[in-house]
Amino acid sequence: MERFAVIGAGAWGTALAMVARRAGRSVILQAHEPDVAAEINSSHQNPYLPGV
Repeated sequence: MERFAVIGAGAWGTALAMVARRAGRSVILQAHEPDVAAEINSSHQNPYLPGV
């Protein structure tokens, strides 16, 4: 499986990571803000891109 990393977990970074994952790649999404990373890890939803 190809690996893909996205630096920046805002709306665009999250959308790009989702497209890569749906294309079958292993994805790492790097968030700069610890509270955003914690929210994504706990709820599996990005506060910058709700509902996706």
